[in-house]
Amino acid sequence: MDSRWRRVLAITPYVVLGLLVAFMLLAQWGQWARLTPILALCAVYGLWVLVLRTLPFRWRDRPSVVAVFLTGAIVLNLLLVLREGTFGFLAIATFSFAYSLAEWPWELLPVAGTAVVAGLAQSSGFRADPAGVAGTIAVILLNVVVMCGLSFGLHRAEQNLHRTAVHDERARLAREIHDTLAQGFTGIITQLQAAEQAPDDDARRRHTEAALALARDGLAEARRSVQALRPTALDQTSLADALTGVARSWSTRTGIPAAVTVTGTARPLPTETEVALLRTAQEALTNIEKHAAARRVEIALRTDPGGVSLEVRDDGRGFDAVERVQHAAEGSGGYGLIAMRERLESAAGSLIVEARPGRGTVVRAEVPA
Repeated sequence: MDSRWRRVLAITPYVVLGLLVAFMLLAQWGQWARLTPILALCAVYGLWVLVLRTLPFRWRDRPSVVAVFLTGAIVLNLLLVLREGTFGFLAIATFSFAYSLAEWPWELLPVAGTAVVAGLAQSSGFRADPAGVAGTIAVILLNVVVMCGLSFGLHRAEQNLHRTAVHDERARLAREIHDTLAQGFTGIITQLQAAEQAPDDDARRRHTEAALALARDGLAEARRSVQALRPTALDQTSLADALTGVARSWSTRTGIPAAVTVTGTARPLPTETEVALLRTAQEALTNIEKHAAARRVEIALRTDPGGVSLEVRDDGRGFDAVERVQHAAEGSGGYGLIAMRERLESAAGSLIVEARPGRGTVVRAEVPA
């Protein structure tokens, strides 16, 4: 549960109870024979919440303690309503406990019990004749149906959120596999093929060592993915330094110069944003190595009050950007653009690709502040 929602639940009972006590004192001041038992029940309700929910006892979240707490809160709320219908408003606090503390489907029991209390409060002005009794029963049943229906709706919404989270996590894992293992295997295959075609032993050894280095990096990234940690390139270093290291390793392996420039005042970024930008750079470099036949690459990281942007520019053969994006959307153009776009969108960013045949390519990632 979100910490802000926990704080709301923590203070709601006391706020509602305090307002009701203040109203009763103003409305019935001097009628102590009537006020005394009401104030005593209010004090018991407040202490009940304080001891069983607010104070940080380790046993307070045990199912048996939660059941006792909810039962006592409903009974105390009922006793107050039987004395003064205005205390039906206290059901706001009791409902919040019922919805947040009990597990589904057991939460229906305290929800229904609190709905009965709320219905009795709403019908407290009905007369004790057959019509009044029928009206009271109808109001109680309506409360029970509505509040239990709300409980069911909240449960279904939570299930849908869980399914959405599972889908998002699967997409994240797909991007992670593509950005780490798939890229690494591609690089290893490329280097081994180059080693097979090498003209001499020195060139063959150089390509073989590059393949081994990629295999080691891939193993490290695979372990990192399993452990759900940040990319190894970002461990204990800044994004700018990580980009410089990635560019240096890529240039050493491919022989293509890659310059990194950093402008603006660096500031701490969310891990998700740093990972998205680093992965975008890695994917762009992989695409350049595989397709661009570039002679030079420029990587620019810019930070300003409006956000942070990363630009990877090459002077290679380029491509038809509109056609490539369309193919990626149709699932026939590889996973690279889709992975970059989804990862940036998950960090509230966007991806812009500018390319023309024979004019090179610019991949720009932008994440607002």
